[in-house]
Amino acid sequence: MRNFSFKGRIAYFAVIAAISLAFFGLQFYANSEGSPGVGSTILLILWGLMAAFGIGGIVLSVIQRSRQQK
Repeated sequence: MRNFSFKGRIAYFAVIAAISLAFFGLQFYANSEGSPGVGSTILLILWGLMAAFGIGGIVLSVIQRSRQQK
């Protein structure tokens, strides 16, 4: 990620976060509709982790940029 610009990193993590949040929402809706199975629950957890990765990447990129500007 060192070779990416700040805007490139933000765009990369924003796309990951947006797609993961969309699928997390769909999976959450599917789990709340009926009796979820083990596979459905595992997918819900994995999409949540991917969404957390995207949001965490955005936060860390902003923190790193603010440190470099000082």
